[in-house]
Amino acid sequence: MSVVVPAKDASGTIGAALGSAFGQIAPPGEVIVVDDGSSDSTAALAEAAGAKVIRREVSGGPSVARNEGIAEAKGDLVAFLDADDLWHPGKTERQLSLLDANPEAVAVATDWVRSEGQWASAPPEGVTSRFSYPDFLVMNQFQTSTVIARRSALEEIGGFRAELDGVEDWDCWLRLSKLGPIVKADWPYVLYRDSPGGVSKDLGAIYPVMVSMLSRERSEGLGSVDHGGEILAWHHMRFGLNWALDRDFVHAKMALSDLAKEGLIRHAPGAVLRYMIPFLLRRASRRFPVLAHPALAERIPVFGSGALGS
Repeated sequence: MSVVVPAKDASGTIGAALGSAFGQIAPPGEVIVVDDGSSDSTAALAEAAGAKVIRREVSGGPSVARNEGIAEAKGDLVAFLDADDLWHPGKTERQLSLLDANPEAVAVATDWVRSEGQWASAPPEGVTSRFSYPDFLVMNQFQTSTVIARRSALEEIGGFRAELDGVEDWDCWLRLSKLGPIVKADWPYVLYRDSPGGVSKDLGAIYPVMVSMLSRERSEGLGSVDHGGEILAWHHMRFGLNWALDRDFVHAKMALSDLAKEGLIRHAPGAVLRYMIPFLLRRASRRFPVLAHPALAERIPVFGSGALGS
C-alpha cells in the first residue's frame, strides 16, 4: 500500500499527519508527499519524517498533486491523506481486512470526525456500509483522507480531474463507483481538520464545477438511474437554499434559474420529498437530540457527512 499526501505550505501539520500514517498497526509500504509549490519547510519536514518527496516548483492544485503521487506509487493499493488530517492507528488494518472480505470492492473508506474528542478508544468491528453509483449521484459520501483505492481502478478512470477542483474527490469516487462497489467502515478512523479558507467553503467556486460534473453524468447515462431528474433538481435546490440562508439572493436566484433552464422544475416537488426534507431532518437531529430518536432516525436516509454545499 502506498500513501499519497498532497501538501502545500503545510509545515505546521505535515509532521503529525505523517506520524499518523507511519504509526499504523498495518503500516504502509511507502508514503509519498507531493510538495505542491510550497514556500515553507514542508518538503524538508516530510523527508525528515521518512517520506518520499516529489517537489513541484509551481502549484497545480490537489488533483495534479494526487495524480503525480498515484503515478509514482508502487503499491497495488493507494491511500489518500491530506497534510492537515490524522489517521487513527487502526485505520489501515481495518480497511485491509474489509478489502480481503470484499474482493469485488474498488475502494474502501471510513467515517470521520472534526473533533479529536469524538474519537472513541475502541472502534466496533463489523459495522459497514456499501455504496454504488446512485449513492454518489445524491451526495459525496467520503472525505478524501478516509479512502484507500485499488491502483488499477484509479488508473482505469484516469485519477482525479484538475478541472473539477472543489469537487474532484466526489467526482473521483463517482467514477470509481461505476467499476464496482465501495465499502465503508462506519467508525471515524480519520480526524478531518478543515481549512477555513479552503475551496470546499466557497460555494460560488464549487457550484459551476459540480454542474459540469453532473452534466457529464447526464450525457453518459444518468437516465438509467431511478429518480435521476430529482437528483439533479436536488443539487440546484440545495445550493440555492444555502445561498438563501446566507442572504445571498443573487446566487440563490441563479441556482433556481439554472433549475428552470435544465428543465428540472417538474422534478422539484419529488426532490423536496425524497432528498431535501430527509437531509434537513438529519441535520436538525444533530442540533435537536429529540429528533434523533431511533424510531425517527431509521426513516431518514443517510446522504453522507458533508455540508449542504459539499
